[in-house]
Amino acid sequence: MKELQKRSISGLLFAAVLLGAILWGPWSFALLFAVFSAFILREFYQLARVAGISPQKNVGITLGLLLFSLTFLQIKGIITVDLLGIFLAGLFVVPAFELYRAKKNSLENIAITIFGILYVVYPFSLFNHFVFPDATEGLKYDPTLFVFLFILIWAYDSGAYLFGVTFGKHRLFERISPKKSWEGFFGGWLTAIVLALVLNHLFPKFETGFMLLLATIVTITGTFGDLIESMIKRNLGVKDSGKFLPGHGGLLDRFDSIIFASPFVYLLLYFMA
Repeated sequence: MKELQKRSISGLLFAAVLLGAILWGPWSFALLFAVFSAFILREFYQLARVAGISPQKNVGITLGLLLFSLTFLQIKGIITVDLLGIFLAGLFVVPAFELYRAKKNSLENIAITIFGILYVVYPFSLFNHFVFPDATEGLKYDPTLFVFLFILIWAYDSGAYLFGVTFGKHRLFERISPKKSWEGFFGGWLTAIVLALVLNHLFPKFETGFMLLLATIVTITGTFGDLIESMIKRNLGVKDSGKFLPGHGGLLDRFDSIIFASPFVYLLLYFMA
């Protein structure tokens, strides 16, 4: 019971801080998710060390923060020119810096350093597009879609767990995650669909078709995101990505679904704009 209480309290506090920062305004959103991206990237690099790889932690985190910050400042309109080239040029610092480290597995060190940025911080940078969804409205900060995204992911996770525990018989991907079932997957998808319709009724900001597609994309890509992180952890023989949240593991464990979903939600916005 104590473990359940600890998990519940830490989960509620985490959700309150997360939603509070998103709803407070653009700068609190940017600060929180810049910090989160740095911590999650740090967790990823620490996982790589379990496999005997030595990524350039400080260089990678610095470049990741640069990518997130440039994206935010450009979308907010503070920077009026495309400075993405600065970040791309900065990536070449990684192989150059590796020359001076005298570490084994140089190629792996370089690859994991750069992949960590793309895997963690690139999706986080796309979050900026979700809170500034329509440039024609004067770059107005609107976190509605971003909040909906988190709610749908939480709904899917909860529905998948309840349906999986109650009806789960057919394994979804037993080699990677023995407890996940097809019944849980479709139950989670149904839960996300129902909640998308409820949200669309209470806050009719988006078209119904968009919300149904959003719930479906979150379900499919969020599942892949969770499975991919499970694959990485299983390969390394670790249970959690870290110990950031008592009873929940690390931040990567909490954001694995939305990290993988983010690029596909961005594509949905792009093609339905």
